[in-house]
Amino acid sequence: MEIEVVRPKQFADIFRDYHLLVDGKEAAVIKRGATQTITLPEGSKTLKAVVDWCSSPDFDVNDIRSGKIVVKNSFGSNFFKSLFLPLYYISLGKERYLKIETGI
Repeated sequence: MEIEVVRPKQFADIFRDYHLLVDGKEAAVIKRGATQTITLPEGSKTLKAVVDWCSSPDFDVNDIRSGKIVVKNSFGSNFFKSLFLPLYYISLGKERYLKIETGI
């Protein structure tokens, strides 16, 4: 299955690359503002985005609609969250720092 992976330009993580894992194995490195197409191996079950020690929750491959996913940090589009929540997301919320959404 081929999917298009989109990472929007967000201020947070401006100099860091995201790594996309398929069933625990690295499948792609996603740069800020990039869109790339990757091929998922047959029988793939989960996706996970990782940056440093933070990650996204597991995302079920069966939930992908329209062959497109968006990988972004959880607070980048909200100014107030980006001021007050980074400490939470890099400590207790480290497994929810990134999120994967289907479609655009």
